[in-house]
Amino acid sequence: MQLNHRAPLVVSLLAISAQFVIAQDIPYVKKGDFEVGLFAGESYGLDRFRPMAGANIAYALSRTFFPFAEASYLPGIRRTAPVSTGSTISRREYTVNMTDVHAGLHIRHPKAESRLVPYGVIGLGVVRSGRQSGTLFLRSDFGPLPGQPFEIPSSVNFAVDFGGGLRYFFTQKVAVRIEFKGLKPTSAPPGLEPNLFYRFAIGPIFQLR
Repeated sequence: MQLNHRAPLVVSLLAISAQFVIAQDIPYVKKGDFEVGLFAGESYGLDRFRPMAGANIAYALSRTFFPFAEASYLPGIRRTAPVSTGSTISRREYTVNMTDVHAGLHIRHPKAESRLVPYGVIGLGVVRSGRQSGTLFLRSDFGPLPGQPFEIPSSVNFAVDFGGGLRYFFTQKVAVRIEFKGLKPTSAPPGLEPNLFYRFAIGPIFQLR
């Protein structure tokens, strides 16, 4: 009889203990989190889908506000620009290797007892286009002329970025980040438009504290 009286108490204690262990297993975000990460993905809007890769660091001022800095490399972007030559329209074609360096803010939306943490992102930085060679395709009133090589100087242009993403935590220290954002240069090299382009990226992140 004594054992029967204790059975509900034992069951209750086991249930509370299980809930405590489960709660401990669920990662949480907090002020002071310091993150490093790697990512790879695709960019689109400059010519076509292009591979890219980069790295980031971030530090949590609070559970919500998470300033970040990141750099990425976008190789082999093909560019085409019209050139007016009198009464005809010619074009120049070349490829550039671009480096994107940005800093900004992840605005996290932490949810209780969830491994999934969505966030919005805003940022400001620069996009650098490396020096490259290209080909100028001229047209005359009698038809196209042979292509002529030319040099494109390097350039650095300010840009803003915006978008959103999510982090999925496997443990308190290891997670994966998925992000989609747009980047809008505020200027561009002569003869080109500051086109909006997009970037999708995914990669591992590591919480160091």
